[in-house]
Amino acid sequence: MDAKKVYFRLTGTRAFLFQIIFTVHAIYFITEAGLNPLQLVLLGTVMEVSVLIFEVPTGVIADHLSRKWSVIIGTVILGCAHILEGSIPEFYSIAVAYALWGLGYTFLSGAEEAWIADEVQGKELDKLFFRSSQVGSWGRFAGIVVGVCVSYMESVQFAIIAAGAAFLGLAFWLMFSMPEKHFVKMERTESSHFGQLAAVLQNGFKTICGNTLLMCMAGITTMWGLASEGFDRLWEIHFLKDIHVPENSAIIWFGVINAIALLLNIGLVQWIKGKMEATGEQRFVLFLFLINAGLFISTLIFAFSGELWLALASYWVSYTFRGLNSPLFSIWINQKLESKGRATMLSLFGQLDAFGQIAGGPLVGWIALSLSISAGLLTTALFMVPVLFFLWISKRYASMGKVLDVTYQKSSS
Repeated sequence: MDAKKVYFRLTGTRAFLFQIIFTVHAIYFITEAGLNPLQLVLLGTVMEVSVLIFEVPTGVIADHLSRKWSVIIGTVILGCAHILEGSIPEFYSIAVAYALWGLGYTFLSGAEEAWIADEVQGKELDKLFFRSSQVGSWGRFAGIVVGVCVSYMESVQFAIIAAGAAFLGLAFWLMFSMPEKHFVKMERTESSHFGQLAAVLQNGFKTICGNTLLMCMAGITTMWGLASEGFDRLWEIHFLKDIHVPENSAIIWFGVINAIALLLNIGLVQWIKGKMEATGEQRFVLFLFLINAGLFISTLIFAFSGELWLALASYWVSYTFRGLNSPLFSIWINQKLESKGRATMLSLFGQLDAFGQIAGGPLVGWIALSLSISAGLLTTALFMVPVLFFLWISKRYASMGKVLDVTYQKSSS
């Protein structure tokens, strides 16, 4: 099957299954498993610690063995993790499931993007990633509808288990449908696996430290990690406790809120896609700066909103801008990396994101528990300030005449 078709079906199906789980898991954690706010935050920390430990080793596997099989293995592990998550509504079993989730994610991180970039030989990646983002958005929209319906017809626990089982079916389909024709293995330079891993880490960090733009990207990735985990864990509680959304209809409320957010994101991605085709790198970075400035302001407003209409408006703006960051950043960072070793370099950036989430999640959670939920959300907004600084610096070092549209080239900045 054509690699692009497989990529779109993979990203769309996975987004659909994840959204079924995301739509109901907060309610499952609180009502079925009886988790307290600290335990909710610690679940994210457990997952990110797992990501931090396994990100680079699994990236090495993808670069040295097979990116296709790295994606398949990761999908199988994700399925097992969510089946466990929904089967036993206890904190420790869910924590184990989240650790498995982190492991599964690391097999996908970097490998999937590197695989499709190689299969299309670096051509029209901006269109490819934008299209993938749109497909994922529609998948998530369908996941919201199905998640709400299944939860009311059966239970939130059943919805999570069913989605986990579907991940296993997706992995089985990938075994026979996912092509890998342009993969170039990295040659081993060390006799020891640990020595090889150390060499990869050393070379990767040396590459980042020797390039101003890559250093700024590393700082952006870390600060995004610091800001994202707390927001992900607190926005639903903010609606429930501060805005007083009724708990007995929370599934419907959250389904509607996220459905509208996704529709807004789809529309904005389409608009940005038309504006960003064959754009210069400096203008591209300026787009990212404006998006993150809007994200900072909307998060501040959401943190202190006491009225439902203001909370909804600011959350939708924040959600939409956060959804734009991922495809835009993917285009930009992939443009700066060579094909050989790309998966490992992307995994290094994944580690920085995980490190940020490990550090930021518990801190934001502790502030929310000790002071208020609004104070925790304010902290996530403040973590965005360094992102704006790094993007402003990046704009100065971005190539004025370089067009981000077709091939990967090593930056000479």
